[in-house]
Amino acid sequence: MKKCIINTIACVCALAVSASADATVNVTASLKDGSSVRGDFLTKGIAGSTLFAKSLVLAPGIVKSVNFASTNGEAKVELSNGDRFAMTVSNDAFAVRSILGNLKIPRASLRAMSLSARAAAAKGGATGGLIFHCTFDDAASITSPAVGPAGTFMTGTFEDGKIGRALLTKPYTNHAAFEFPQGFLKDSGCIEFWAKILKPSPMVGGGGDPRLLAITRADNRDLVFNVDIVSNDGGGNSGFALRMWYGGNASISGMRPLRYEELFPTGNWRDWHHYAILWDKEGISDLPGSPKTALLVDGKLTIGAGFGTAHNLPSKKPHVLGITCDPALSPESNTKSPFLIDDIKIWDYAKRDIMP
Repeated sequence: MKKCIINTIACVCALAVSASADATVNVTASLKDGSSVRGDFLTKGIAGSTLFAKSLVLAPGIVKSVNFASTNGEAKVELSNGDRFAMTVSNDAFAVRSILGNLKIPRASLRAMSLSARAAAAKGGATGGLIFHCTFDDAASITSPAVGPAGTFMTGTFEDGKIGRALLTKPYTNHAAFEFPQGFLKDSGCIEFWAKILKPSPMVGGGGDPRLLAITRADNRDLVFNVDIVSNDGGGNSGFALRMWYGGNASISGMRPLRYEELFPTGNWRDWHHYAILWDKEGISDLPGSPKTALLVDGKLTIGAGFGTAHNLPSKKPHVLGITCDPALSPESNTKSPFLIDDIKIWDYAKRDIMP
């Protein structure tokens, strides 16, 4: 029988239909030694034979789970539509892109694989598109985000958020990480998210009080991006501090005792607030002074003209987005106070139609 790629088993190999070429598939590979690996499934198809097809290739986007019974490839397969059947898998190994890099996992070492297709990132271009979206509704939303590379969930709990559920962070703790491949972050972009500060004291402390977001280079773990609330950014300035790719500033000139309510438009710092970080190598033309980077809180510009003139985005390097920091860094690089974070999105252009 001719080898085929199927999306459904309505009849024996009568229809050759593959999953979308743009689909991205998350995988959790459970190994026989008790460990597990999460990431993007890179193998093009799961090949083998069944009672109804001697030569069969399943597109990963339609497979829900594969449970291996032995090292010779015998497995129980479940598809996303609920179909279940026995299959002898012929693949010797499976390729997975994880936070540890590209891995090749031998079939003989696998106990099971759980797969889930997710929406492909929107294409960029004149209007740009969404390239990453994590809802933080639960651990599965981190390991299988709505759009973009798979993440690693380390620790944390989930509470009622701004939209659905949200991740509760704790001081000096690594909670989740997402590795972005080479070229993922462009010369123009926007990161937006919701956050709620839970610190009981009304006075702002030192750097990272809290640290809301951080991105490092994957090759050398240099901290190249962070959004903090600080009483001193290291340069004698306070407020909302944004450091992005070799340039940085804070929203209030001068170091002084600072209360959280001074920073927010409504004064209610204990409420949910919307944060948007914009950058453009050529300058954001519709903001005063055409800055190359900017931070908006609840739609209001907090850091603008003249900021980020040393902008030099290393777009050809892989990066790691850490919540609340890159797990390869010391805990001291993380947040110093608790907060909730919800619904983070990354766009491949300096998105201005922000709805806080």
